[in-house]
Amino acid sequence: MKKIISILVVSILCFTNIYAQWTPETVPDPKKTGTGYVSNPDEIITNQQVTVLDSSLANIEDSAKVQVAIVVLKSIGETVPKDFAVKLFNLWGVGNAEADNGLLILFVLDQRRIEFETGYGVEHILTDAICYKIQQDNMISFFKEGNYGEGIVSGVLKIEEILLTPAVTEEYSDIDNSSNYNNNYKTNSEEGSFLAVITMYLLLLIFPVGLYSILLGISYLHKDYYQRYKILRIFLVWIWMFIYPIPFVPFYFLTKFLTTRWRDTPRVSSRTGKIMHKLSEEEEDRYLNRGQIAEEHVKSVDYDVWVSDANGDVLIQSYKRWFSGYNKCPKCKYKTYKKVYDRVIQSATYSSSGYGERKYECSNCNHQVIKTYTIPRKTKTSTTSSSSSSSSSSSWGG
Repeated sequence: MKKIISILVVSILCFTNIYAQWTPETVPDPKKTGTGYVSNPDEIITNQQVTVLDSSLANIEDSAKVQVAIVVLKSIGETVPKDFAVKLFNLWGVGNAEADNGLLILFVLDQRRIEFETGYGVEHILTDAICYKIQQDNMISFFKEGNYGEGIVSGVLKIEEILLTPAVTEEYSDIDNSSNYNNNYKTNSEEGSFLAVITMYLLLLIFPVGLYSILLGISYLHKDYYQRYKILRIFLVWIWMFIYPIPFVPFYFLTKFLTTRWRDTPRVSSRTGKIMHKLSEEEEDRYLNRGQIAEEHVKSVDYDVWVSDANGDVLIQSYKRWFSGYNKCPKCKYKTYKKVYDRVIQSATYSSSGYGERKYECSNCNHQVIKTYTIPRKTKTSTTSSSSSSSSSSSWGG
């Protein structure tokens, strides 16, 4: 059962995307790291694409005197990309301070957003309308296919063409700039994805709902209420509701109702045929042995004791608790064995390994085991940084 729970937990983690949420202050500045013009901390685009971009942006700075920074991030949380771009643009000082000839291109993956932030000295060339047209004609189609690096390279090459080719500059100067433009985009997979998600969810429900229906049916085939409880108790685990909130929230409460009723329904003695009644927690201890009482004390197992008015007519039924932290003791066999501590005795260094110990103890029979383990020797990690030869300066202009 533990293996099943572990698999379910791993499945949840695989479906959960946790992005580092960047702020303008934490985004790596490529000028300070000596890597060119592109900040790509989440490695969304390839190193080869970064090289192509650096070469193009260096040519733009050398020939058109426009400095361009590109930032490619997975997530900035709930921050508005436009506000993020403005703050980062000013924080880094992209462009010459006097000419204000900078451009910052911000790509945010989880918000499906591409943002162009231009300085006053370049916005008469790269107007809102031109920037929008570049995005629509040269970038969005790649983004929809998930080819983010190709889309950014395509857009930058078009910017280079506009800034360095007079004929193209003239052609783009006639574009109407009077409209408001939305530079959000959706991938092809997202268009109509709601139906696909619903379909996939329904398909994934076939197994658990089918399993629940089968086990519920099997449980009712048993006359023994204790056996019914044991068959259906797996669905009392909260993880079902976490993965499949619909329909397992109502299923959980149905299961809780049924298992509680089955546990409390009066038993009929198989030995005497008489009706039995359940004892209270205080009364039942006289019928439990020391190990069973210890299990109840540490809350690893709960026991119900049923008796009839016939002498010696006793029924004891056990209910193991999920995730109690206790295991079966190798000596007394009761579920009262637990790790007491795990500590480092000698820390590992770069020249030698270390070791630690774990202590296990049974709260019933006091059986103790101390296990030692080796801590691997530390290793030094070598970090390499590549600087693009296309970078024409070691800092932003402003």
